[in-house]
Amino acid sequence: MTDPESTDNNSIHVSMELSGPYQDVIEKLGPKTDRNDSIYPLLRDAEEVLETVERLQAGTRSTIAAELPAEMTVDYDAESLVDLLQVLKRYGLLELDGNTWKIPDETET
Repeated sequence: MTDPESTDNNSIHVSMELSGPYQDVIEKLGPKTDRNDSIYPLLRDAEEVLETVERLQAGTRSTIAAELPAEMTVDYDAESLVDLLQVLKRYGLLELDGNTWKIPDETET
C-alpha cells in the first residue's frame, strides 16, 4: 500500500466499472489495433465453425453448413464452407475422415 500523501504528483488513479453482456465488456477491454481489424471477422467465423463441429461431434460439409449460426460474417453454403474447413485442417484444428469433418482426437498419435 502506498500513502496517499506520498504518491507522485504526476500519477493518476482511475477506477471504473464496466457492466453488460460478457462479450461487449471483453471487446471494450481488448486491444484496439486498426492494423489487424480486418482479420477479426474471419477469426470469429472460424471459431463458429470449430464450435459447430465440436457441438455436432462431427459432420459432413452440408450438415455443418446447415448448423452454422445466422450471425456469421459470411454466408457459408456447403461448397464455400470447404475452403474454410481445409484451412482449419492445415492448422491441425480439424481432420477429414472420409467425407466427415471432425475435431482431431488429441490422444491419437
